Amino acid sequence: MSVETLTSLNVTNTSPVAWAWCDELTTQILEFSLKGWEPNVVAPLDALPTKDWPMVQLQDALMITGAYLLFVALGGLVMQFLPPVPDKYMYPLKFVYNVVQIFLCAYMSVEAGILAYRNNYSLLPWPTCNYFNAASPAVGNLMWMFYISKILDFFDTITIVLQKKWKQLSFLHVYHHSSVFMFYWLNVRAAYDGDIFLTILLNGSIHTVMYTYYFLAMHTKDIWWKRYLTMMQMVQFSCMLLQAVLMMANGDASFPPRLTVGYFAYICTMFGLFLNFYLQSYTKKPKEAVEGDKAKKI
Repeated sequence: MSVETLTSLNVTNTSPVAWAWCDELTTQILEFSLKGWEPNVVAPLDALPTKDWPMVQLQDALMITGAYLLFVALGGLVMQFLPPVPDKYMYPLKFVYNVVQIFLCAYMSVEAGILAYRNNYSLLPWPTCNYFNAASPAVGNLMWMFYISKILDFFDTITIVLQKKWKQLSFLHVYHHSSVFMFYWLNVRAAYDGDIFLTILLNGSIHTVMYTYYFLAMHTKDIWWKRYLTMMQMVQFSCMLLQAVLMMANGDASFPPRLTVGYFAYICTMFGLFLNFYLQSYTKKPKEAVEGDKAKKI
């Protein structure tokens, strides 16, 4: 893909003047991200099929992410002076939310598997990447749904803030929710077919289990497999890293090579943060237990 061709990647300026800089920035981001990309079926770079879909403009993604981070900051300050919202008021909302998430995530996971089967995708991208149709993407609609579902995930943070469960409002939590949404904005704009199916399948499956756990935790505290949920998430990240390594090693540019490198780097951060959470939560003795052990020895 030549520099001359890439310059044709000019987002139509239909935004108000105040957002014109977003159009220019989008062009620059996509030019950089798609350098070296050679899809199996090419589409005009100024008319990639997802560019006009709902909520996929950069200003949409930035406003949503900004509103999320602002809520975390201001909500945390305001709730310092207010009592937590009682469970009896939050229970109906969390009940419906968790049930919706279970079915939505299960659907996306199953649909990703069905699309992979219909299009003869291999589970892993070896010896080549899976077929990428830039003009008529088989996975495009599902990729958009997956991206939009990350907005729904923000409700997790809303409940944490409103109920003042500050231990759950960690850097990992905020970083995970905000960065995943922005990363999949880029994917829905540039990496919307082919091997992206595996991310949806893996993440949809894990989130189905995760929201099942959240639903059960509303009704009982005795869930013996809680620690294994984090282990499953790390297995998910390990599978994603393996996929990225194979995509980088096979020399096939049908999936945007630079996005593959970015994907690998991003998942490394997620794996590291979740591993640290697991070690802190399940392998270190609480301070009280350590002091108790010392007392016994004395």
